[in-house]
Amino acid sequence: MNQNNDFSVTRAEALGLLLENWPLKAGTELIQIQQALGRITAKDVYSQNTLPPYRISMADGIAVRSGYFSSGLPDTTGWVKGIEYIQADTGDDFPDGFDTVIAVENIYYDDDGKLHFSDGFSFVKGDRVRQPGTMVKEGDLLVEAHVCLTPVHLAALGMGGIIQLEVIRKPKVVYIPTGNELVSIGVKPERGQNVESNGIMVSAFLQQWGAEPICYPIIKDNPDELEHALDMALAVADIVLINGGSSKGMEDFNARLLQKRASIFQHGIKMVPGKPVAVAIINGKPVVNLPGPTVGTFLSMDWCVSGLIHHYFGLTIPVRQKIKARLDKSLKKRPDFETYTRLILTAQKYGYIASPVDSNKSIPYALTKSNALFIAPVGISGYQAGDEIEVELLCGLEKI
Repeated sequence: MNQNNDFSVTRAEALGLLLENWPLKAGTELIQIQQALGRITAKDVYSQNTLPPYRISMADGIAVRSGYFSSGLPDTTGWVKGIEYIQADTGDDFPDGFDTVIAVENIYYDDDGKLHFSDGFSFVKGDRVRQPGTMVKEGDLLVEAHVCLTPVHLAALGMGGIIQLEVIRKPKVVYIPTGNELVSIGVKPERGQNVESNGIMVSAFLQQWGAEPICYPIIKDNPDELEHALDMALAVADIVLINGGSSKGMEDFNARLLQKRASIFQHGIKMVPGKPVAVAIINGKPVVNLPGPTVGTFLSMDWCVSGLIHHYFGLTIPVRQKIKARLDKSLKKRPDFETYTRLILTAQKYGYIASPVDSNKSIPYALTKSNALFIAPVGISGYQAGDEIEVELLCGLEKI
């Protein structure tokens, strides 16, 4: 077993260790286009249609024969609809004998219903006529492989005549919450108990990233029960997440279990909060031991699990928008670790002010009120008030 039990690796190194040693075999499935929103294409998709199949009008108006206009505007007092001209509104096909469309703004009818053209009107042969295949042609590439399908992709696929397409199967991710102290959401905690609220956050992130979450019931701190749950998870999952028991306390069995079972194992990341993260490859599958504290779980999902899911789909790991801001108070940190600091960012006349969330604030406040993150790198011991830093936005800039 290749293992490292110190805190000597960065987030990128730990994620790289998993990706390099994960014998990934992502399956595919055939689905209806109506169920394809947010799914990831398994291969390039090509049009089966040519649109328009015949020429069509690009405006509301009439179709005419341009030859009638060779000597200027013709006398239309004797024109009959269906013979000298024909109605041709936007998207209409019209007989091949007519080659030009005149917009409705350039025509009018007198009291007797006779057609006339506006003064000064002119046109070029072929005006406002969309030729066959100018919207899409059979064989055109509609969507490439490894694309997350959006509503506009679905419109393009529908235009191309696609009713079914092959997508990458959603990865199944088993989440195992552990701890003697945990009770389910909705159970009022008593002394010595804590609510297992990480699971709903983890499940929501997994769904947002396109995975299929499978949440196990709370497992007590019993080595045999933990190992049984892990075996059950490995039998059905592509990725396994174990929450809690990642540190070095008397009942922190999970990291030790992973170390015993893993072919690749790393315990500890050069990052706070959340440094006790353990990552492993067991039976050819990534297993991540998330820290129990909610902020630590969030950060581990953010840099590690998100990376695994996007790698599974063949997608680039998302990068948040970054902007410059000035700290309104000093920050201290250990120089040998990266440090995540949650910020409340405000817009001022001459730039942005970053206010670190006080450590005495509640966890719901820290999670929901912060709108930016600052990841201070290794080698830095602190920052002073007024220092300019680069922050990552947790929301759109318009909401700052």
